[in-house]
Amino acid sequence: MRKIALIVLIITLIILSAIFLGNRASQDTILGKEIHSILEQEEKQMDLTTMTDFEWDAVEVFGPYSTNEIIEDSMDIRFKGDNGGIDVLEDRFLLVFANGKNAVKTVVLSRKYGNFTIKDNKILIVE
Repeated sequence: MRKIALIVLIITLIILSAIFLGNRASQDTILGKEIHSILEQEEKQMDLTTMTDFEWDAVEVFGPYSTNEIIEDSMDIRFKGDNGGIDVLEDRFLLVFANGKNAVKTVVLSRKYGNFTIKDNKILIVE
């Protein structure tokens, strides 16, 4: 009886971990450094399809004070994961990549380069 209870407990913990930790968007610091390096060279447009090595079908950029709910509503996705603090900080933007109904990666962008927009669901533009 104790073995069965222990097995049930372990299975329950695994399922709960998968639910709470699964489908979480992680921050892509490597892509962030690459984008910032290009921005240092005063480039104003970047094709994100050539810069990423993960699957995504939608990308949007969000400005300061954007909440997770704003991201979810705008992209029609579930957003779990790292928002880079944009909900409380005014010095950054957040790129959010989604695949299907889930966010898969985020990238924090410094506002010191200007304001950011996305064109044609693939081009990052600095204004």
